[in-house]
Amino acid sequence: MEEELKVNEFEHGTDRTAYHTHRNLQQAYGPEANFHYRANSAEEILDDTNKLQMMITDHYQTQCPRLAALDDYMKARNNGIYNDECRRIEEGKADHRAAHNFAKIINIFDVGYNTGIPIKKTSDNEDINNLIREYDKQNDIEALDSELWRDFRKYGRAYELQYRNEEDEDRSVISSVFETFVCYGLDVERTPLFAVRYPRYRIGMQELTKVTIYTDTEIITYKPCSLSMMVLEEEDRKEHYWGEVPVTEYSPDRYRQGGYEDVTSLIDLYDAAQSDTANYMTDFNEATLVISGDLDMSRYSVKDVIAMKKANLLLLENGINPDGSKSQTEAKYVYKQYDVTGTEAYKERLQKDIHKISFVPDLTDEAFSGTQSGEAMKYKLFGFQQLAKTSQRGFKKGLMRRYRLLLNIKNYVSEADNADLGNLTITFTPNLPKAVLEELKALADAGTEFSQQTLLELASFVEDAQAEIEKVREEQEDSGDDAVMRRVFSLTKKDDGADINGQQNILETERSGTA
Repeated sequence: MEEELKVNEFEHGTDRTAYHTHRNLQQAYGPEANFHYRANSAEEILDDTNKLQMMITDHYQTQCPRLAALDDYMKARNNGIYNDECRRIEEGKADHRAAHNFAKIINIFDVGYNTGIPIKKTSDNEDINNLIREYDKQNDIEALDSELWRDFRKYGRAYELQYRNEEDEDRSVISSVFETFVCYGLDVERTPLFAVRYPRYRIGMQELTKVTIYTDTEIITYKPCSLSMMVLEEEDRKEHYWGEVPVTEYSPDRYRQGGYEDVTSLIDLYDAAQSDTANYMTDFNEATLVISGDLDMSRYSVKDVIAMKKANLLLLENGINPDGSKSQTEAKYVYKQYDVTGTEAYKERLQKDIHKISFVPDLTDEAFSGTQSGEAMKYKLFGFQQLAKTSQRGFKKGLMRRYRLLLNIKNYVSEADNADLGNLTITFTPNLPKAVLEELKALADAGTEFSQQTLLELASFVEDAQAEIEKVREEQEDSGDDAVMRRVFSLTKKDDGADINGQQNILETERSGTA
């Protein structure tokens, strides 16, 4: 009886037969789902539309499903728990599905840490600095960098398209990973040969796609066609003057792995464990009442027994004890046992593993209490900082290419006087709480002096330190004039015979003395 009471006690932990099994993200998508497209030359593919069609179809059918799965985890549509194959085998039992958005936590922390404070770009050429500032302002580059990093860490890749609009403004926009890819050459530098962009749209029930190819010299567009029955017919071809393919791919490393991709299987296990707990709580309310003893079961038909089962009631005849006596009548509830301690420890271990393997710290952990010093917090973030440095190197390559393309087009239209980027430096500032008071106290104790502007810039409520200093100076000048007028008034009261010229002389003297 005890074995029956503990049947299916932990469905996803020890008894996997309670649910249909499914393949996790790593099992479902192999290396071909993250393949880099390469060719000997751009002409090899673009001169044969069949090859181009095959490349686009492969991206849509083989690579986009993996990207869509990663996007689902970001939006708490976790494949592991919402997969239809995961329905509990026991019909009539609770089937709660609880998805946990660890992917969003990981991604938001990553984006905020690296781009919460705007990325700084400085050159030793002041003309280049002015050019970059103007470009960044026109394109709201702080927001663009943040969104690029979001895709960059979510999918392991992000795409930026640069173009010049009808107002002769140079623009940068994100191009969706679901409709963009780059084909590289076979050289060791992996030179971009061309980029493909094929946005899809609907007209009624028909879905069409518009294919555009970007080479290093031309933009080729094709007539809209169906993606399922693609026939590419060239519609337009025009030159561009960016000097290179105007689509930049950002990737954290050569593997192009998403920031939370390698913990999706652990997220699936955590979802399953929490769902099992919810199912147990629901099923517990449907415990079966068993009455056994001196009962005559022959009077009940099969139909009656089925009705009892639906009502969670079970009648059992009494048996014979080893000494020949009849067993006693008893009534009790039978329900699935739940190992609270073991189950909660299992879920806690899963949660810790998710944070440990993703290198993103659990900010709800007791180790992140408010009593921790700034230096102690840095050590807890040490693993994540190493990961961030690797990602920042990949992102810098994309940013350098962005501004190189910008300078190419500016030089072509004679807006940059054939300048080069010079010693362009890109700096990431971690967006972390700072113990400013501790640093100030330590430096002040060491004898360091600070300007008023530096101190004002540390204040969160002061937007423009220089403007604040000007306001203070104006107030001091106004208060100085008031003091002079009070002095003149007091003198004239003492000597009613003082003339106007004398008062003016006193005023000028007092003002010059104040100055």
